Amino acid sequence: MKKLLLATAVCLLASANSFAQYKPEAGTVTTEIQFNPFNQDNENFSIDGLKLRYFFNEKHALRLNLGFGVGSNKYSNEGVRDDADKTAWSQDTKSKNGHFTLGVGYEYHIDVAPRFSVYVGGETGFTITNAKSTINIKEGTAETDLTIKNHYTDNAEDLTSFDPTTGWPVTPYGSFSYNLQALTGFDFYMYKGLYCGAEFGLQLKTLKYKNAELDGKIAGTDIVKDDYKDDSKRTGLSLAFKAAPAIRLGWKF
Repeated sequence: MKKLLLATAVCLLASANSFAQYKPEAGTVTTEIQFNPFNQDNENFSIDGLKLRYFFNEKHALRLNLGFGVGSNKYSNEGVRDDADKTAWSQDTKSKNGHFTLGVGYEYHIDVAPRFSVYVGGETGFTITNAKSTINIKEGTAETDLTIKNHYTDNAEDLTSFDPTTGWPVTPYGSFSYNLQALTGFDFYMYKGLYCGAEFGLQLKTLKYKNAELDGKIAGTDIVKDDYKDDSKRTGLSLAFKAAPAIRLGWKF
């Protein structure tokens, strides 16, 4: 009987130790993606950027979020007018944008079960968004060549009808945002280095849009920048609870 109890105790101890090895230790680094089982926007998996955590020990971790992205669309068309001179014309427009995000934070982890832990912490960071649209329209020998800084549109064809004398200033897209958030979440270690989890947070965010700028020429004549100066001030402030309908899938190494 004593041998049976001793063997049982040894097995339980070994089992507990094997469970403990699933969790991060000092020097552990983790990275992750998000899995959305609800298939919003027809995307099950998403990678907002590079998400890393460095564990000083089993309780304290430093988190780093690096995000970036670019997007563009363009429109081209050409033809010949049905006039006496058979005037040739062409339209080439393009709009592009890009963003960079950096966030740093801290997590305090609390053991709940052999493979399950919860954490609380905070994060601060910023996002810089840039944008630019270009318009090149030729009508015979006349040429309009404009660059709109800090402006983006999903439909570059719309730029062919842009008239700065009636449609200025345009809505800016380029911006700088700063955020500060308190957060909590959990990690469940499924197998060796693989874990899943979820996260919730209360985020304070400030946003400042960059002013649109116009440069170039209209029908061959250079524009006067001061005539199209955008002095508007556009800012935003929000406080929101964040709970994305996604599961975090991560790997520790």
